[in-house]
Amino acid sequence: MNDDRLPGATLALNDLISLLRVNITNRLKQDFVGKDQVIDLMLISTIAREHLLLVGPPGTAKSELVKRFVLLLGARKHSGDLFEYLLTRFTEPNELFGPVNIKAFQQGTFTRNIERALPQARIAFLDEVFKANSAILNALLTILNERFFFNGLEQISVPLISIFGATNEVPESSELAALYDRFLLRVRTDNVDDRQFRALLHAGWSMECERIRLGRNEEVMPVLDSLDQLQPVYDALEQVDLTPIYDDYRELVRQIRAEGITLSDRRVIKLLKLIAAAALLRGEQSASAADFWILLHIWNQPQQVAPLQALVGPVVERAGGQAIQAERNLDELADDLAGLEQRVQTRQIHIAYTATYYSALLHDLELSRQELLNHSAAQHNVHHSTSYDPTIGKRWKQLLDQTEHLIDQVLDQLEAEERI
Repeated sequence: MNDDRLPGATLALNDLISLLRVNITNRLKQDFVGKDQVIDLMLISTIAREHLLLVGPPGTAKSELVKRFVLLLGARKHSGDLFEYLLTRFTEPNELFGPVNIKAFQQGTFTRNIERALPQARIAFLDEVFKANSAILNALLTILNERFFFNGLEQISVPLISIFGATNEVPESSELAALYDRFLLRVRTDNVDDRQFRALLHAGWSMECERIRLGRNEEVMPVLDSLDQLQPVYDALEQVDLTPIYDDYRELVRQIRAEGITLSDRRVIKLLKLIAAAALLRGEQSASAADFWILLHIWNQPQQVAPLQALVGPVVERAGGQAIQAERNLDELADDLAGLEQRVQTRQIHIAYTATYYSALLHDLELSRQELLNHSAAQHNVHHSTSYDPTIGKRWKQLLDQTEHLIDQVLDQLEAEERI
C-alpha cells in the first residue's frame, strides 16, 4: 500500500487542500460507489468544524465510510480521537460520556472518567443518533453546539471537530428538534441504483479481497500524521472574501424561505463558514455563487430536496459551478421509462409472464412515478412557484402521464393473469 502521509513539514495551503482532495476524497470515491455527495460533504463539514447528518437505510456503508474517512485524516482510534457508538432507547449516559468515578463518588464528588469517551473525541460517529433519550440529550446538545461538557460541577472544553450522525429517517418529535437543528447539513445515503451496480460489485469485492489478504492486520494508512494538520485550513476560512456573494445569498435565502423551507438566522450565518470552505476547496480565496451547492443539503424533510434543487442548481451553474445533483435529470428518467415501456409492450419467448413478473414490473414503475412526483421539475408545473417554467413543467407532466398509463396497462395484465 502506498504511503501518502503528509510529511512533518508544513505544506502550503493549496498543497494541503490538494492532498485532501486527491488522496482522501478521490480515493474514497473509488472505494464507495455512489457516495460522492456524502464524501464531499464530509470533508466540507470537517474543515468548517460543523456536523453532518446521514439519512438512509441500514447497510448503505455509513459507518464504514465515516471510519475510513476519519482514519485517512490521521485520527487515532486507540487514543480516543474517534468515538463511534450505536444508540438505542436504552443507551445510558455512561456509555457515551464515560463511567462514574467510583472512588470520587465515595468521597462525595460526582465525576466521570471521560478517557476515550465522547467528551475527549475529536470526531464522532453516532449511529441512530435520534434514539438518544432525555438523560443523554442535554449533554449531547451542549457538546455539539457549545463544545463543552459538564463533568460533575466542572465545565470542561471538548476538542470536538465534527460529529457525523446517522439515522434511518428524520425525526418528527418536537423533543428532538433542537438536536436535529445542530446538524447543519443533511444528506441522503441510499442503496446504489442499477446504473452503478456493476461498479459497486467491483469496488465492494476489491475491498473484501483486501480484508481477506490482510485479515486481522487490516488498517488504513493515514494521509495526515494527525488531525492537528487540518488547523491551517480552518484558520484560512476567515481569510476568504464573502462580500461578492452577499446579494445573491440574500436573494437565495429569501426564495428558500418563500418555498416554506425553514432556515433560521443562526443557520444562515453558520452556512457562510461552509461556503467559505467550499471556496477553499476550489482553490479560491473569494467565494462565488458556485459555492452555493452546499445549500442543496439544508433540507428539513426529504421532500424539500426537489425545490432546493430547482432554486439552487441554476444559480450554481450560472456561476460556472457544478451543482451536485440531488436527483436524476428528466432525460435520464425518460430513458428509464423507455426501457420500462418496452418491458410492458413486448413479449419474449424466454420470459415467463406470470403474476410475479407483473408485480415486479409494477414495483419498478411505481418507483419511477414516485421519483417524478418528488422531482424538482414538479415545481415548474405549479404557477405560483418561484421556479415556474412551463417548458420543463410540460415535459415533467408528459413523463408522469406516460408512467401512470403504463401502470394502468400492467394492472390490467396482472388482473388478466390472476384470472387464468
